[in-house]
Amino acid sequence: MTTKTKTGPNKKLREEGQDWIKRINAATTLEKEWLDDASIATKAYTNEDKAEGEDTGLGTKYDFNILYANVETIVPAVINSSPVPDVRRRFNDKDPAARVVADLIERAISVQIDDSRLQVELEAAAQDAFLAGRGIVRIRFRSDIVGGEPTKEDIIDAHDRAEGAEQDGAGVADADERYAGRGEGDLQQPDAGTGAGATAPELLRGTGTPERLENERITFEAVSWRDYRHGPAKRWDERPWDAFRFVIAKEDEGVSFNADLIRSQFDESEQNDWSKSTGDICGWEVWCKKTRQVKFIDDAGIILKVIDDPLGLKGFFPIPTPMQPIEITGRLKPVNPFAIYRKLADQLDTITKRIDVVTKAMKVCGWYSGSSKSLEAVMTLADDEFAPIEDGELYANSQGGIAGAMAFWPVEKFIAVLDKLYLAREQTKQAIYEITGISDIVRGASTASETATAQNIKSQWGSLRIQKMQRMMERCARDLFVMMSEIIPSRFSLRTLEEMTSIPLLPTLQDTPEQQQQKAQVVQLLKRPIASYYRIDVESDSTIRADLTRQKAEVSQFLQGAGAYFQAVGPLVKEGTLPPDAALEIFIANARMFNLGRSVEETLENMVTQAKAKAQQAQNQPEMPDPAMAKVQADAQAQDQADQRRNETELTKAKMDNDTEWKKAILEALTKIETARIQAQTDMDSATLAAQLEAILGLAPQVPAIVPQPQAIPVAA
Repeated sequence: MTTKTKTGPNKKLREEGQDWIKRINAATTLEKEWLDDASIATKAYTNEDKAEGEDTGLGTKYDFNILYANVETIVPAVINSSPVPDVRRRFNDKDPAARVVADLIERAISVQIDDSRLQVELEAAAQDAFLAGRGIVRIRFRSDIVGGEPTKEDIIDAHDRAEGAEQDGAGVADADERYAGRGEGDLQQPDAGTGAGATAPELLRGTGTPERLENERITFEAVSWRDYRHGPAKRWDERPWDAFRFVIAKEDEGVSFNADLIRSQFDESEQNDWSKSTGDICGWEVWCKKTRQVKFIDDAGIILKVIDDPLGLKGFFPIPTPMQPIEITGRLKPVNPFAIYRKLADQLDTITKRIDVVTKAMKVCGWYSGSSKSLEAVMTLADDEFAPIEDGELYANSQGGIAGAMAFWPVEKFIAVLDKLYLAREQTKQAIYEITGISDIVRGASTASETATAQNIKSQWGSLRIQKMQRMMERCARDLFVMMSEIIPSRFSLRTLEEMTSIPLLPTLQDTPEQQQQKAQVVQLLKRPIASYYRIDVESDSTIRADLTRQKAEVSQFLQGAGAYFQAVGPLVKEGTLPPDAALEIFIANARMFNLGRSVEETLENMVTQAKAKAQQAQNQPEMPDPAMAKVQADAQAQDQADQRRNETELTKAKMDNDTEWKKAILEALTKIETARIQAQTDMDSATLAAQLEAILGLAPQVPAIVPQPQAIPVAA
């Protein structure tokens, strides 16, 4: 057997693994102060040990655990219901394929977070965030591999073929006897065509259905603050690597890791030591963004397995931006919230312990005369119990009486001290609330003498103090949804998506050409980067279950305002002064101030779309005339036409009068000229000639000539 030495590639792998361990240790050193504070806070939260152990005379555990109270108050205030995905097209244009894809992604995400699976992990991460200072939720993709195994029919067929080969070849019934005593090299190879010389197991090789993935799913895991490290950076999206702590049982080594890769890094002695070790395998799962690879490395620097980008995410890392309630720009190192008020918490606990000591010291006790046995009996009496006094007359006649014979423990001094201690404790609590941002209304405490208006104001402004924390939780949920929207189209099969969402994706024989085209468009769109084309949000306040009374009041206020609005704008819309789509746009702009939910918002948007479509249709179609209005318009038009004809007649008459005077003047001139010439050439009388000229100029009807026309009349020319 060849001995493997730590040279060449083996040495490089060992050096690479050890280099990663050094980087992780450096990251641990960088955050050591915070890790120590987080450890102290965790012990204080579980009441394992007090934060400050200097004053141990009153005990080393908290009697007033303000940290536990604060964490258990803040976590339900920021996350108490499952987040709701809201996936829609980034631009609300008409695209049927995009609408189907958005609906598919939203349904698939809803199925993955069903049964509060995500809410449980978010609550655990929120607890880490407000207790230690950093909360992380990791996303994982899992699936089942099915197929590749022979079916029942394959097994029966293989046995039948094996029996037939035995009878033809060797004539024995038992195939095992046929190969008994032969070495491995003597075994007859099976014939691909007939199967002669092959056993049933050999004939089963290559049979069965192809392997495929089924039951694809996404799981969530809250990562402990102790088990996460990251590379140096000033912004979360610039960090070069992430590392997650893992612990794997030794017996699961062959299933979880690459045995050949592990052996290649050992020589023979190291391989034996590794095989004989029985403890769990502990190490770090390193996600390197530069190489887009995931490497499993144990604490000794042995690379156990290397896989390429398993999720195919745009940001590569399997976690959203960690939740850190206290952040500083340019620094990723978290701050432990408990470290901010730890001194006050210890002071509060010390006051509580002293209250307990003083309370225990407050008891009825005192002194009496040693010779007076009757007074001794009185000191041991229970409530409402009396005892006789011997020589009572003597006590009555003595100066001071019975009171003078007894002295009681000064309880009134302790009462004064207790009052001061209780006042100091309340003041310390108030100081802690001001630092942490927990108001009295958030804790559900209020004064009975306060008015309802005062309590509502306190509730409104008290809730504003934790809205930043609520937005932090919503951002984490939204980032997880975005990551899921990238994994689902790329890692889930169409069959799984179809069964999960009830949206048909696979083609069938019953599909019409339009349905086939739409399915093809949907499948093609799924292959594109979904997150770049879709806006994925957490529905407003979905992670916070609002106060039921406040929600009812908001709904009532919205309905009252809606009724008053439509009553005011209704007449304007009916008269045509205000378009219907404009009225709905104004209404929706005000309705967005209320948390009505996505379904109501979509209904209102559809109303606006329909109103705009009707308005556009009305503009394209000719309007039907009103009969009464049409009659008025016809009468007015007829009157206008009559006036116009009358004006034209008057203008024509005046024009004709002007033309007559002009033509008469011309006629006189022509008559004089023609008369002179005619008198010189013909015998035609002047009256007849004048009539002919008038007929030519249009001043009078043409009259027949009394005398025959001459052969050449200059006027006609």
